[in-house]
Amino acid sequence: MSTEKQTVHDIMIPLSAFPCMKESGTVQEAIQKLRSFCPIGGTEPCGFSELMVVDEKGCLIGRVTQQGILRVLFSSLLDPIDIKPFSGRTIEYSDLATLLGDVLMKEGVNHLNATITHVVERGIRVLPASTDLVHAMSVMVICKETVMPVEENCKLIGVVKLAEIFGALGDKLISLNSK
Repeated sequence: MSTEKQTVHDIMIPLSAFPCMKESGTVQEAIQKLRSFCPIGGTEPCGFSELMVVDEKGCLIGRVTQQGILRVLFSSLLDPIDIKPFSGRTIEYSDLATLLGDVLMKEGVNHLNATITHVVERGIRVLPASTDLVHAMSVMVICKETVMPVEENCKLIGVVKLAEIFGALGDKLISLNSK
């Protein structure tokens, strides 16, 4: 198939092969899904770093990332406030995070049962399934995205990875250069 006519629909990962949750799920369920999700036919967890969140009708709400979850679980350490350096550093206590380890873990446990609505990134960019690969590549590179949701008729049908676009476009360029 020529990449001149290829669309993201041709190379996307279908929703059944990418982690996805309903918006009523919990932070704990999101962690478990990210750590254990494996598409049908696979035998090992695939180690995804994000999952898509949909409503009851299958429409995209947003995404949850590992970083978003960690920011909620350890908010007192990771809040973007002006944290002054710990002036009592020694070889034994090299970092404030080490001193607060138990406190931070207890804080994290307290957030596990919260709904994922606290960590969902909303208003994320979406590619229509009919988007050609060069256009998709330009959007993803300019916006610094490595994974983008793909919609058809306002319904989430999958995701496209920049790595897949890179491969398809790279193969086409090499093929053209060989002629």
